[in-house]
Amino acid sequence: MAAMDQVISAHQAIKDARTAKRRAWEKEDLALEEDMNKLKRWMLEQLNATGAKSVSTDKGTVYRREVLKPSAADWGAIWTWAKEHDAMEIFEKRLKAGFITEYMEENGGALPPGVNAHREFEVAVRRPTSDGRSASDTNEEPHAPE
Repeated sequence: MAAMDQVISAHQAIKDARTAKRRAWEKEDLALEEDMNKLKRWMLEQLNATGAKSVSTDKGTVYRREVLKPSAADWGAIWTWAKEHDAMEIFEKRLKAGFITEYMEENGGALPPGVNAHREFEVAVRRPTSDGRSASDTNEEPHAPE
């Protein structure tokens, strides 16, 4: 049984080491994400202050895009509506923005009962293309990568 104890101890040590490394990485990644979000907020403020939709530099293109973010005001009303309209694809862990956008387009901007939605601008950054050109160089509107 001594060999089994050693193997179990080794397994537990490796598991603990992996957990510690994962936690350290998650903490570091969270700090990096926070720093990146601060930079994105600053870039969005600059775009808003100048009225620009995008800015291109040698380092890349920054552009703003509007994102629909639906939320539930009344889950009971949403469930009832979804059942009556055979529209269960409205559900994800959150409301499905693509479904809400399509519904609004097809219904004159109306929302299903119990749904709230707001639009906000966010910023995205794209690296320059391999030939060094950006969307502004090609007279193309920047688009978000899929």
